[in-house]
Amino acid sequence: LLRAFAKINLNLQILGRRDDGYHEVRTVLQTIDWFDEIDIELADRFEFSVQGMPENESNLVVRAVRASERVAGVTVKVRIRLRKNIPIGAGLGGGSADAAATFMGLQRLHRRTLDPKSVVFELRGLGSDVTFFAVGGLAEGAGRGDEVVPLHDSVDYRLVLVDPGVSIATAEAYSWLTVSDQSNSIGGFRAQCLSDCGPGQWANDFEVPVFKRYPELAKIRDEIVELGAYRAALSGSGSTVFGQFHTEAEAIRAGSALDRRFRVKVTRPLPRLEYFQRMMGE
Repeated sequence: LLRAFAKINLNLQILGRRDDGYHEVRTVLQTIDWFDEIDIELADRFEFSVQGMPENESNLVVRAVRASERVAGVTVKVRIRLRKNIPIGAGLGGGSADAAATFMGLQRLHRRTLDPKSVVFELRGLGSDVTFFAVGGLAEGAGRGDEVVPLHDSVDYRLVLVDPGVSIATAEAYSWLTVSDQSNSIGGFRAQCLSDCGPGQWANDFEVPVFKRYPELAKIRDEIVELGAYRAALSGSGSTVFGQFHTEAEAIRAGSALDRRFRVKVTRPLPRLEYFQRMMGE
């Protein structure tokens, strides 16, 4: 049994459009204790099942299997069952986490040690967030978000996550950042360097355009702060809003008080060592 853990973006700056059509970002990511479950067992042929999602080549798990086949030069014959707990289109990286856990789980199952450069190349091809899940813990992302550098873990807080049940496609959210008559102008641009940016200054450039279209998300953020969070923000391109609390007791109280129209998760940041141990079921 593999566990594919979600992430939040503690900071997310959109610096402009790249020549390859993607956007240049600077972000700080953190794995959290909320996970999908992936069962992998040997079989006569490849089989994949998941409830309520595509089971074809468009699914990131299937694409991760194909990437594993390419890099290892073998045909994968396993049965994979994915149980989704992380909401989809919520800015928590669930699909990317599933892909990374599947890829790494297959290498472990077949007792392979692959060239790190080949691994990174294949994971980048699956999506901008996927390489982060091969690092875990607290990390800085640059480029498309796929150039990941691990940072020292800092996990002395607790989290309340609110899933409003809104699915926001990442590509659509990026289109909201662009001023209509200036194709390369980013409305949420922040010029300061990530290295000069302390936790009190951290922000998410997606908040302005996303909250404009979904004002209920801004209300959720404000309510989390009113309930005692020292900081609340949107994760990724949304739609999940998270609050950071000094203690577990504060987080539990706030989670209990939040509007029950929404799915609420009280959890914690996951440090790197524990992330890998629990991913692989150790």
